[in-house]
Amino acid sequence: MVALLGLFFVVDGLVFRGRIHYGVTISGVSFNRAVEDDAVRQLQQLVDQAQAEPVILVREENRWPVLPDEFGTSVDVPETVAEALTVARNGNVFQDLAKRVSLYFKNQDIALQGGVEAEKMDKIIAMVAEKLDTPPVNAGLRFSGHDIIVIHDKEGFVVDQDALRDSLTSKLLSLHSTDLEIPMVKAVPSVRAADTSEAVAEARTMISAPVELTHEDASWTISGEQIKHSLDFTVTVTAGRERLTSYISPDKAVDFLNAVNEDVKVDANKATWEADGQTAWVVPATVGTMLDYQKTAESLSAAARAATGRTAKASLKELQPERTTEQAQEMGIASAIGKYTTSFSGSENRVNNIQRAAKLIHNWLLAPGDVFSFNSVVGQRTEDRGFRSAPVINSNGQLEDDLGGGICQVATTLFNAAFFAGLEIVERQNHSLYIDHYPMGRDAAVSWGWPDLKFRNNTDHWLLVRAHADGSSVTFVIYGTPDGRQVSYSTSNWYDIVAQTEERIENSELAAGDTRVKDYGQTGRSCTVTRTVEIGGSVVSKDTFRSVYPMYPKTVEVGTKVPETTTTTKPTPTTSKPATTAAPTTTSPPTTAPEAE
Repeated sequence: MVALLGLFFVVDGLVFRGRIHYGVTISGVSFNRAVEDDAVRQLQQLVDQAQAEPVILVREENRWPVLPDEFGTSVDVPETVAEALTVARNGNVFQDLAKRVSLYFKNQDIALQGGVEAEKMDKIIAMVAEKLDTPPVNAGLRFSGHDIIVIHDKEGFVVDQDALRDSLTSKLLSLHSTDLEIPMVKAVPSVRAADTSEAVAEARTMISAPVELTHEDASWTISGEQIKHSLDFTVTVTAGRERLTSYISPDKAVDFLNAVNEDVKVDANKATWEADGQTAWVVPATVGTMLDYQKTAESLSAAARAATGRTAKASLKELQPERTTEQAQEMGIASAIGKYTTSFSGSENRVNNIQRAAKLIHNWLLAPGDVFSFNSVVGQRTEDRGFRSAPVINSNGQLEDDLGGGICQVATTLFNAAFFAGLEIVERQNHSLYIDHYPMGRDAAVSWGWPDLKFRNNTDHWLLVRAHADGSSVTFVIYGTPDGRQVSYSTSNWYDIVAQTEERIENSELAAGDTRVKDYGQTGRSCTVTRTVEIGGSVVSKDTFRSVYPMYPKTVEVGTKVPETTTTTKPTPTTSKPATTAAPTTTSPPTTAPEAE
């Protein structure tokens, strides 16, 4: 028997090697001995045919034909075939042998792998439910002029949306399109009352007069008409007897309660920090208060049920600050660990951009391990976000006006503050043009998208980045918990120097022989800044920042314009015989000056 089983296992393995095993079906269709490529091809054809036919949702005379694509149906044919190929091949030898033997007596069906888009399916189900649902009716009261009418509870009959969702998903992930009966279920009302005898009288009392709401020295009045529109109903049990009860719903009375809340609300203030450039200290948080809508509505309901003394007290609840004083203290923001200042000049627009970027970064908090990204924090430079057009360096190493010009001054200053704080610099790119008023090799270029300036908080405590920009300088101070870091650095001499070339281009608007520098360009050169960070005399990091400033040729315009000249021909005079009574007349030739250049 063992020998026969072993022979069966070997022969069976050879017969179905690389093929779907006998007895394995996919969505009810046999793929016996099909190799993977053929099975994928055949199954894809069957799926395409099924996807082209609608599933018809049916309920009595109502019919909704819906194509699978309208549900966002997707079928992963290769994954389905791969699943079929693993049958009787994904266990140990004994498990696979048992499975192979069983497949000759009982098929194993593999469901189509895929899914549907929940949002699309829910939208179609909601449309069907809107047509078919008969919602339940809660017990309650209805106001008609001066009359109060009792509404008795009534069961509803609605689409069983969960069951329909499951049936649809199963049908859509199959090779069969057919009618699908829409399941319906009874819907029980949430408010059912056996006794409504006292409800009308209670409601009439509640709307009979206004109710005054008080808090300390303030008061507000909700009118009987407002109470009428704010009433809702529930069932209470007293001495074992269920009865319908009216109450003022906080949801329906929200406009009135909002107005009260505007008067009583005191905002909570989260803990923040003040700093003097060297030390930072916590400004304590404050707890706020706001109206407790639920409890106030309950107080209003109780007062409205009374025929006299219709006064309620407002209830307040605390508003907790977003960051408590204790949480701020635990963040460890205590002293400056890195700072830097750069000076600047330029147009009003450039100053605006520097101040705007600095303001967006000011008071930024960075958790331990988190990375600061200049582009993420400052965001895209647009007019809507307060940026203006000022000179920037383009890809050709030339200055041109663009939105946000000048914020590289901000990035350079922040880079140097992080540099001297000993923080990990994740990303930094030098400018293509060397700017001599920045520290040699320690400039930082930024542009929306790329390049970016990034650094990581590689300390054990939070960091607070503070910025200040006036009309001539920008300063960054990074506060945290000092851990004894000492930063030293060295800057190389210039190397890889590329002599500047000169390009001369003709300009027909310049006079011949005149020249004008269109672009001064620069000599190509590189430098390296090496930073060493030590704690307690031990080196914890050594970083190299290489800056490459490419050569840009000097561009000189050479004039080719030849000055135009005008030649004036002296007219030939004519002589007439003078009259005997008139004196002779002499005509002088006109003179013409040459045209200006």
